[in-house]
Amino acid sequence: MLDVVASTPREGLVPALLENLARGVRPERHGPAQVRLVRCFDDGHRQQLAAWPDRAGAELAPEGSRTVDVPGLGVLVVDPAPRMTSARARLLRETAAWLGAIVRALTATRELRRAQEQAHRAGAAAEAAQLRAVRVGEGERIRLVETVTTATVGDLAELRGMLAVPAGEVPWERVNASAERLIDELRGAVRGVFPAMLPERGAAETLAELASGLPGSVVVRGDLGRRAGWDVESGFYHAVAGVLRVLARGPERVEVRLRGGDALVARVTRRTGGLADALAGDAAVAEVEAALAADRERLASLGGTLRVGPGREHVEVVVSLPTRAEVTSLPPGRRQLASRPVHGRVATLLESAGLPETVRERLRVRLTAPVALLVVQGPSPVPAPGVRTIDCDEAPDAALAARIRSGEEWGGVDAVVCALSPRDGFAAALAGGPLLFADGTGPGEAVALLAARAPVIAAVRVADELARIAEDEGENGVLRWQLEQLVVGAHELAEHGLLDAVAEGRAPRIVDADAARLAGSAGGDARTRLGLDRKAGDDLVAATAAAAAAHWAAVARRPGLDAASRRAAELLARSAAGIGAVPPASASASASA
Repeated sequence: MLDVVASTPREGLVPALLENLARGVRPERHGPAQVRLVRCFDDGHRQQLAAWPDRAGAELAPEGSRTVDVPGLGVLVVDPAPRMTSARARLLRETAAWLGAIVRALTATRELRRAQEQAHRAGAAAEAAQLRAVRVGEGERIRLVETVTTATVGDLAELRGMLAVPAGEVPWERVNASAERLIDELRGAVRGVFPAMLPERGAAETLAELASGLPGSVVVRGDLGRRAGWDVESGFYHAVAGVLRVLARGPERVEVRLRGGDALVARVTRRTGGLADALAGDAAVAEVEAALAADRERLASLGGTLRVGPGREHVEVVVSLPTRAEVTSLPPGRRQLASRPVHGRVATLLESAGLPETVRERLRVRLTAPVALLVVQGPSPVPAPGVRTIDCDEAPDAALAARIRSGEEWGGVDAVVCALSPRDGFAAALAGGPLLFADGTGPGEAVALLAARAPVIAAVRVADELARIAEDEGENGVLRWQLEQLVVGAHELAEHGLLDAVAEGRAPRIVDADAARLAGSAGGDARTRLGLDRKAGDDLVAATAAAAAAHWAAVARRPGLDAASRRAAELLARSAAGIGAVPPASASASASA
């Protein structure tokens, strides 16, 4: 045993120990035994972690096999059961002990490596932010000096020339006119750097005053709502002012639309002369982006964004700056994960699937990442554990749906909620992609519903990617077989499909709020599913689950019930029966059958 441990690389220790055990408990003339390391879940589900020989299709614990406990993990299964001797019994015990220690060590090492990587990324981000702040500060100093001196140096030279003559020959009328013009220009220059009315009257009115003095035709519409902090208003004003100075140079009409809330948003649009001008849209966008590079970096240092985009007959710049250090996402909590066994099963499969480390690490991140909710034309809701909100001020039409499906702009979006009814074609273009909440669902309600299901959604997200990887293995692939075993044993996946239908407004009418809660819409805890107080005793949980199972079984037997309603009733009956079948100590951890 020690020879195997000492001579095998860490990554290959588990299969090496299984092979050593398989050969050690079965005489060589009969060939090695089949040995599996199996993880055991609280609800009775079993999942293979490793095997030697590694082949698909066999039962995890067939009749005639022998099992040995692996503390804190599961069991070792040897098939067929060997004729036991003291040496073989010792080999079984030592192998189980080594496997438990190795798996725990690998898990701890992986968590340590992940923490180190996160610390490295955080350090790099902090260093980049410090460097950006230095660059922005230096840029602001130069901008202030250049703006003031450029506006005044010529007039000062002219004024000195007029005063460099005897007092009786000084053209005082010209001096007064030049001095007044100098004061006006200096006032205008300083107003652009530090508007006097900004602290008193806010960014919206200050921008309107600035727009009135620009050479082009500029219209400011909308408002920013409640006043934000001085640092936020000042940063927002300077960003929008920089955009206006770039876009309002010529005769084209420029429109500014303002919106407040959790972020100050300005949508600045410059109309072109028609399709002929629009053909040069890419060049116009590139020119505007280059001119606004410093403004974009300055805004980014404050946590905001500046985005330039082309339209058919316009160039558009969107400026957004959060009104506070807004938390848009929180990681899933331990209680959330514990109440959703399917998340642990997918995590186990991910570690035992034999994938390349780069793929495995990418999927680990996906498994722990919050659910991404795109909020279209609505206020940013209060965040909840396991959900990340993304604001989108675009119109919900087919073009926006295509951008969401592409994943290029917002990354992977799991769900979409529209504060206003989407336009024709939006839902159809989004079909088969992210979950689209039904009309009338508010952003806050959507966040609460997703938070309750976040671990399951993350598990489905990774299971789908594993299924795509398994397609390359062919029909006899081990990963494909493991996925099939996971799906068969995870009733939560069926509940997930029903809850998607509820969220989209297409579930059967028999699925009311209580039924959705039983399926896990408010969380996976058994007492939550049954509508009981969290302090309810185990006997009450069991009795309520049995009553719910009987009720939905009776509903499924009703004559004249349509097929979709019958399937939903049968699913809910299994959900309730699963709660009752789990031992009380584990009832909060699963509702799987």
